[in-house]
Amino acid sequence: MRPFDSGHEDLVHDVSYDFYGRHVATCSSDQHIKVFSLDKDTNDWQLSDSWRAHNSSIVSLDWASPEYGRIIASGSYDKTVKLWEEDPDQEECSGRRWNKLCTLNDSKGALYDVKFAPAHLGLRLACIGNDGTFRTYDALEPSDLRSWTLTSEIKVLSVSPASHLQSDFCLSWCPSRFSPEKIAVCALDQALIYQRGKDNKLHVTAKLEGHGGLIRSVSWAPSIGKWYQLIATGCKDGKVRIFKLTERPVAHSASSFVGSYDDDASMDKVDSLDLHVELISEHDDHKSEVWSVSWNLTGTILSSAGDDGKVRLWRSSYSSEFKCMSVISAQQQQQQQPTFQERSQDP
Repeated sequence: MRPFDSGHEDLVHDVSYDFYGRHVATCSSDQHIKVFSLDKDTNDWQLSDSWRAHNSSIVSLDWASPEYGRIIASGSYDKTVKLWEEDPDQEECSGRRWNKLCTLNDSKGALYDVKFAPAHLGLRLACIGNDGTFRTYDALEPSDLRSWTLTSEIKVLSVSPASHLQSDFCLSWCPSRFSPEKIAVCALDQALIYQRGKDNKLHVTAKLEGHGGLIRSVSWAPSIGKWYQLIATGCKDGKVRIFKLTERPVAHSASSFVGSYDDDASMDKVDSLDLHVELISEHDDHKSEVWSVSWNLTGTILSSAGDDGKVRLWRSSYSSEFKCMSVISAQQQQQQQPTFQERSQDP
């Protein structure tokens, strides 16, 4: 683990790698976005460009799939989502290499998370903020990325938590192309699974229960080679939780459908699949607030980070029980490498 100076003048809120892992974008309370490129010879991160992107703290970043070009979405406390496209003809570090495509300003409160949908769903974007509303946008024409339309606007919370001293919201799309479109939406201490039904609308089909505080992070695992789905959450109560989702066909009748939490939802509106949710793993190894969880590209290893200043890597054993396989500490003395502790009893 090699630290590098981001050059931000305030707190860094989010870090996002592009699809190939060769570029990383950072955002901060200094209202700037910075993009770094990896030097193949030295393995150092070099500043590619930096620009003032919003009028308030920028708290979330995400890269679009590379098949749509080099596009970044940013969400800010200034209530806007902005989309940026790279112009490779502009000189690096000029502040002009990334051009604003458009501004989405439907939110009535500070935004907390913004995420592009998997590539197979098209150029689609989701965001959520402390107005308690989850929104999705679609690009009208892939050839004209300056035109986006609001396709969904769903009130997740009946009461806006704008007046709360602490609040948190996060999103994670289901990456599977062999499953109906789904997204995990977390608002304060509740986590809901939305699925697109036959009426082309998003409906609540499952809920992740058991959280004892604000949900700081959610990550939907790639399901390569699996017949089930895995979702991880990191919570203010200090626990990392892993949920298992299985899809079960059900009879085409409203009485047999038990997966919906929406009063208006019925079997003629949603696909005939019952989502069964099971909490399969719960860990409090961080002994403090958990701020981030993220799966690797194959969905086999989960990383978590907490207030203890450590990154923990979790892996499923042969008995399908998740165990901590290693602990990485960012604390290091001068001219010393970070601590890396291996647990011999884990595979």
